[in-house]
Amino acid sequence: MKTDTSIQIGKRIKHFRELAGMTQLQLAEKVPCEPSTLAHYETGKNLVSMTKLIRIAEVLNVELYQFFVTSSLNPNPDTIEELNTLLAKANKVQLNLIYGIIKSILELTPIE
Repeated sequence: MKTDTSIQIGKRIKHFRELAGMTQLQLAEKVPCEPSTLAHYETGKNLVSMTKLIRIAEVLNVELYQFFVTSSLNPNPDTIEELNTLLAKANKVQLNLIYGIIKSILELTPIE
């Protein structure tokens, strides 16, 4: 049965599988599970067990927590203005650090 949680985790599994350049069949063989089962995980039709999710994380070389990270923040104009104010106060070293952090976050949590 699809739930918000199963759908979110499924999207993350698919995202990291695609980043790894793997097909469903390739990942299913390494987990191991049936390709149809993996397809059900990715669509959220079935909720993956913790044991299988740990194995999927190992195969895809990602941390387990990454399957639970969401990017549901929709910044309002006040948030953007506050970020701009903070960035204006940063020096070059701080800006480079901030840039690296933001880039890493966006690579881990793509906007859907």
